[in-house]
Amino acid sequence: MRIYMRKIAFILCFFIPSLFFGQSSRDINIVIQKTIDLHALKGHYTEEEQSGETPLLIINDDKIPNNLIVFKFNKRVKVMTHVEITTFKNIYKGNLDSYFVFEVIDFAENNNEVSVKATFRKENPIIIHVSMKKEDNDWKIVASKAD
Repeated sequence: MRIYMRKIAFILCFFIPSLFFGQSSRDINIVIQKTIDLHALKGHYTEEEQSGETPLLIINDDKIPNNLIVFKFNKRVKVMTHVEITTFKNIYKGNLDSYFVFEVIDFAENNNEVSVKATFRKENPIIIHVSMKKEDNDWKIVASKAD
């Protein structure tokens, strides 16, 4: 019985406060959507990507919430693990190089600023850096670069 009480106390002390102070899935969703919509990326998308012929993907890892829903060119961006992409390549037979890897999504302690570092494409990757600030519950891009 004491073990269960310790586990409950541990959960109450560590996990519940993190729910109140951690970033919401909604904030992460908005930050990722704004990143893939960057004006700096506009010239880097190919005609095939813009038409939907080549799907845009996001690599799913511990920074990406499972319920992430973002759109680009009026199509939903697929969220997949590396294993799922490998399986999809065997079925799709087309180009699956058009994917984003979000290497860093770093929210400041006050949860009102975020820094993002991502790459787009495996071959000839485009490095993306974005800084955003939350003002009146809206994320504003402070600085961005895509090379």
